[in-house]
Amino acid sequence: MELPIGNIIMQARRAKGLTQEALADMVGVSAAAVSKWETASSYPDITLLPPLARALGMTTDELLDFHTAPTNEELHALSSRLSRIFDEQGFDAGCAAAEQLLREYPSCGSLKLTVGGLYYRYIASALNSAADTTQAAEAISAHCLALFEQGEQQCAESGEKLMAKSLRINMLTMLGRYGEAEALIDSLPQKLIVDPEQLRLGLHLAQDRLEQADQLAHRALLTHLGETSAALMSLTTISRRSGDFTAAHRYVQAYRALDALFGMDTSNGLLLEIMLAQDEGNNEQMLDLFEQYVDVQINRTLDYRGNPYFSDVQTHTPSANELNEMRQLALRAIEEDERYAPVRHEPRFLSALDRLRAALPG
Repeated sequence: MELPIGNIIMQARRAKGLTQEALADMVGVSAAAVSKWETASSYPDITLLPPLARALGMTTDELLDFHTAPTNEELHALSSRLSRIFDEQGFDAGCAAAEQLLREYPSCGSLKLTVGGLYYRYIASALNSAADTTQAAEAISAHCLALFEQGEQQCAESGEKLMAKSLRINMLTMLGRYGEAEALIDSLPQKLIVDPEQLRLGLHLAQDRLEQADQLAHRALLTHLGETSAALMSLTTISRRSGDFTAAHRYVQAYRALDALFGMDTSNGLLLEIMLAQDEGNNEQMLDLFEQYVDVQINRTLDYRGNPYFSDVQTHTPSANELNEMRQLALRAIEEDERYAPVRHEPRFLSALDRLRAALPG
């Protein structure tokens, strides 16, 4: 990691109206040494840092540009920079840049939560190039879990600690460590009967603070829609596994109706219906749905900036590279899923699969 001390010395020296020779005299070195510091040809000896800082009217922390942790604004900028690296240069380059930042700020829990979240967001990129997707997914999930555990320990803010614990529960569940996940769930604070955000929303409305109320209401709508969709997906899975296909159809239709009503991505709803058709052995229905699913994969943007319900609260819009990684992972999953065996050689299935392959770059 390159230290910015040379530029800091130059800027501070000029601000105090000092020449390189004058600064050199103050700390007992040659003007050539100061010149080398300022051009990053060399660094000051560690014993010179206190007198150099005093001469420039700053602390040694300021001289070294030392921060125990990035500010919220800096953290957001770092997250954006890492996202660009993951997106434009690939998963390995993103990991290298992220790990360098973690070494730079080893005690910053917020950064660890951010990095863990980015690893998981871009996992499709890693899995597409992995020889063994199961092994790669487990390794990445285990690394994310370690970051979330450390993040929980190092975060001071209670909301971040709770978020870290929630992320840990998800990772433990994915890794099949169910006992640990349940113990963490039991350790969570009981849910408040009244949501503070709903109280705040009511307060804003009472004060006619419409802009703030609008933001909170849209965010609440997105949150509760996600919770409702997750519950319907779980109910569909429960009904399928218990053989109650009538109930499963009811739940999946409700799931898809929500997607249609709010203009959301329809791929998950179609996958639920495909699995239901597989369970029932309805090959014609499976092919109909599969063709629709491939069309959605090809055309999906996950961009809700034009959606009247969520345009102001979407936190991340996937790039073209991210979407292609998702399509590539979907293609690989289809090719490896034995549940498609009954229709794998059907012309409609092969034609749809060719369309998906053709939509991928290179």
